[in-house]
Amino acid sequence: MGLALLVGLLIFMAWKHPKLLSAGVEVLGPNDMEAYGVASIVGILVQLVVHELGSIVALWWMKVPVRLRFFGFGATATASLEKVARNVWRDAVVGLAGPLTGTILSAVLIGIYGITRLEDQSPTQAGMPFFLGMACVGCFYSLFTLIPILDLEGGWIAPAIMPQAWLIGLIGSALELTNVFNLVLLCVVCFALPRFFLLLRARAPRTDHVCTGKQRLIIAILYFLMVVGLAHVSSATFSLMPALVREEKGD
Repeated sequence: MGLALLVGLLIFMAWKHPKLLSAGVEVLGPNDMEAYGVASIVGILVQLVVHELGSIVALWWMKVPVRLRFFGFGATATASLEKVARNVWRDAVVGLAGPLTGTILSAVLIGIYGITRLEDQSPTQAGMPFFLGMACVGCFYSLFTLIPILDLEGGWIAPAIMPQAWLIGLIGSALELTNVFNLVLLCVVCFALPRFFLLLRARAPRTDHVCTGKQRLIIAILYFLMVVGLAHVSSATFSLMPALVREEKGD
């Protein structure tokens, strides 16, 4: 259902708003990181490893046997959790760990970029945009893994989110989409909407009830803060990168 909604919206946008869709699809491009060659490849691999390490630490903490799958996109979390009995709170914690770790790494990279700008004595004060570009890649990647479908990490988080939180989170996500179109955020919304309506019409079981109120609140706040925050930061940094790379390279 979510996929059908996404495809329908993309067809509508291609018909009515092709320029907006084209701008959104640009996020699938290299984001000017090709200017850094091998360093960008290494940086992306480091992001993937750190993301998966977050899942591994959470699995260890929750006493779940770890099945290593360094393929990215929540492969380690999925491979480990699908072999054990369902526990909504534990599954959500493990699902959040990878994206949260990736988000923290992206924040650190943005901080490093800020420091390089402050220390740059050149007229442009461009700093080292490489770190900002890596943060942008990390934000898009973490946001993608939060799409609420299995086998992505968002699929393990979603059962712990109550309908009221879905409503508030979807409104916030829609507002962010109207501010700046983000194709990955659109994917999150399209797959979250059917889940929300099924819960609202009692067509799907309320799995969040097995969690305490505090646990549900923690999961919902972290999930939607990351979804909206990552969408905003990824869009903002992506739009800044071309000019910053040109300034650094002297073009």
